[in-house]
Amino acid sequence: MPTRVIRIQSEKDVAPAAEEGAKALRKGKLVGFPTETVYGVGALATAEEAMDRLRELKDRPVRPFSVHVGRPEDVRRYVKDLPDSAARLVRRAWPGPLTLLLPTGGAFADGKLRRREGLHGCLCHRNVIGLRCPDEPVAAALLGKVSLPVVAPSANPAGRPSPRSGRDVLDVLDGRIDLLLDAGPTRYGKDSTIVRCTPKGWQVVREGVLSEADVARRVTRTLLFVCTGNTCRSAMAEGIARKLLADRAGCRPAKLPEKGFEVRSAGLIGGGRPAPPEAVAAARRLGADISGHRSRRLTRELIHDADVVFCMTAGHVQDVLRTAPASADKVRRLDPRGDVQDPIGGDEDVYRRAAEQIEKAVRAALDKGLP
Repeated sequence: MPTRVIRIQSEKDVAPAAEEGAKALRKGKLVGFPTETVYGVGALATAEEAMDRLRELKDRPVRPFSVHVGRPEDVRRYVKDLPDSAARLVRRAWPGPLTLLLPTGGAFADGKLRRREGLHGCLCHRNVIGLRCPDEPVAAALLGKVSLPVVAPSANPAGRPSPRSGRDVLDVLDGRIDLLLDAGPTRYGKDSTIVRCTPKGWQVVREGVLSEADVARRVTRTLLFVCTGNTCRSAMAEGIARKLLADRAGCRPAKLPEKGFEVRSAGLIGGGRPAPPEAVAAARRLGADISGHRSRRLTRELIHDADVVFCMTAGHVQDVLRTAPASADKVRRLDPRGDVQDPIGGDEDVYRRAAEQIEKAVRAALDKGLP
């Protein structure tokens, strides 16, 4: 029997198509659907007949398929203790073209899933599960309507190219799957990137839409310090934070990116100016070297890329939020007790006191933990 096709040509077609797809999955059918990368073929993991058909189609009798989820927070149904690198990738790259291989510790976090006999063994290999959260309206709507796990490898037989359109799916799977949700060509036409995350770190297993450099940028924790001109306070804060983080990581400040940290600073005005000698000396007293610092102007992109933005004053907080209003959850005053006053024009003691206040506040922030 030919595969039934539902064509999605506008936004109003998404919800009814997703409802039909969800009904088919719940009945144990195989459903082709678009993601932002390639088309997948979905099956309900608890539907034995559908899983058998999928394994035969993909010539994969044993190895598990990745589970597709509708929302980033659904990762917590499967993994209780999420590695730090995975938590940052979920926050920064999902929904998106990224599959994560994550340790389950031998059992799913969600009690309802734990009580499904054999489900963990079906979805995991050596206590590792593959999870994917597509950034595509049809996929998100479909997956959001199904409460049980949906596995979805690419919609092609083993050895054939991954399909980039509904037409590609029908060319090789017409009559072998029950329903196809056809939304036209996919956005990327390239497979997702696969990353393995463990408590010890992360590793790119397969490059796809995202390169290893793209993944590294998303895994890295980025701290941004902001003041008015980025020559004194935020420059000292950057240097001091680098020094403190390096001490904790057991490395030199230059090696912090390899440990997953990026520290930056910026000012509301100006750019290209060195730190004054008094600031360099005050930072040096605390073990930080800012002699090579050059100021740069704050941009929306710098704010967006940061995990947390530390401002020297309450006024700076308001200025940053005017530049990036959606970043309120990560913008804060460095010292909750009060502003770090501008030492510009003051003597060495004024700079020293500012540096010491900054160091105490940075140390306290690191002790509380970073996002």
